[in-house]
Order: sequence, then structure tokens, then C-alpha cells
Amino acid sequence: MLFPDLPYLERPRAAAEAGFSAVETWWPGDDAAAWAAEVVRLGLQVTAVNADGGDMAAGERGFLNRADRHGWVLDACARALELAAACDAPCINVLAGREFETEPRDSQLARAAEGLAECAALAADAGRTLLVEPINALDVPGYLVPTPSDAVALIEAAAAPNVRLLYDAYHAARAGGDPVADVAGFAPLLGHVQYADCPGRGAPGTGTVDLGAFVLALEQAGYDGAVGLELDPAGWAPRVPA
Repeated sequence: MLFPDLPYLERPRAAAEAGFSAVETWWPGDDAAAWAAEVVRLGLQVTAVNADGGDMAAGERGFLNRADRHGWVLDACARALELAAACDAPCINVLAGREFETEPRDSQLARAAEGLAECAALAADAGRTLLVEPINALDVPGYLVPTPSDAVALIEAAAAPNVRLLYDAYHAARAGGDPVADVAGFAPLLGHVQYADCPGRGAPGTGTVDLGAFVLALEQAGYDGAVGLELDPAGWAPRVPA
């Protein structure tokens, strides 16, 4: 997201030239193998990759809750694990899905937990961690786990030790939370963290979520992993320490 004007396979080099030592990616699709080769060539650490979540433009956001897409989900997880192996990414983000009207929400959550546990078994065999990301209901109405607390409930239902929370400051704030104040409560399950300011999903200083205060809160909570800058960089040049 930080280099949207560049062709996809040129973005790792841009990140390295800007001073970043770690990157993450959304859905490389057919470019997955080439992207992995490029980040390895550049010596970049990869913190997380996404399992295919379907047609994003059409509003799809994963299918853990759908019986008719069970095989598809397992295949998407397997392909993401192949990408993770190629670039040594420790974490795979698996989107939960959007609710549908023909089945009660509780049943959909139970199926999502079962599917997540199956994906977790595949990931455990590969030495990887699965991530569950809450996506706020204002931007994506009907998403199965719109808040961090909802995501934690799904993680606990899956009951797999290698499933953890992807805490996204933007989505948490957009859902009505205060990331700086709330993150300590989710610290025991944190597997990965992302940041964008809110509202707007923009760069630091464009909204109300102070990046410095957020990082300090994470450090005080004992989190020592990466913070992915999943933001719209319009008008912003990241300052990376030398």
C-alpha cells in the first residue's frame, strides 16, 4: 500500500530503498513466486502474507463460514503456506468471511472455528502461525468478526495454539475502540499488528490514532513484533531510522 504507483513487483525494491528491512503483502496472485524471489533477493524479512480471500472488488472477504467453500478455503491456505515457505513468512492471515442470511450467525461462527482449526493444523505442520483479523462493520458490513473481541472469541473457539490475533489499529478505531488504551488487553494473543490513522486510513497525523503512542503501548504490553503500515500514503514520506 505504501507504493501504489509502482508495478507490484517493483514495490519490494522501493521499500528496501526507503530503508525498510521488513515487508508484508496482500494477495500476490500469479506473481506470488516472483514476489517471493524478489524479497529474498533483496534480503527483506517478510512478516505476514494473506491467504486468498476471494473477489475483493465484489465484496468477498474469505469463506471460513461457508460449507460450500470449505475445500476452496483449505486450498487457499495451502497456497499461502507455499508462499510463506518461499519467503520465510511466519504468519498467514485467513479472512473469516461475511455473514449470509440463510443460516444463523452462531452456526456460521461454529463452522468458521472448525475451518480455522483445520487450516491451523496445516499451518502447524509447516511451522507457521495463522492470523485472524477483525474488519470493521462500517467499511465491510456483515463481516463475521468486526471487532478485536469478536476475533478473539473465534480464535478461542478454534482452540489451536498457532492461531493468533492480527490487531489493526485502523479497524479497531473505526469499530469504536481506542487502540492506544485497548491494546494491552489483547496482548496475550497478539500475533501481528498493523497501523493506519483513523478516520481515513491515512498516514500518521491525518486522524486521531497517534502512531508513537500506539507503538509505546505495544512495547509496554510486551509486543516485540512488527507493525505493518497498511495505510494510504498520499502526501506522506515515511521517515525510517538509518
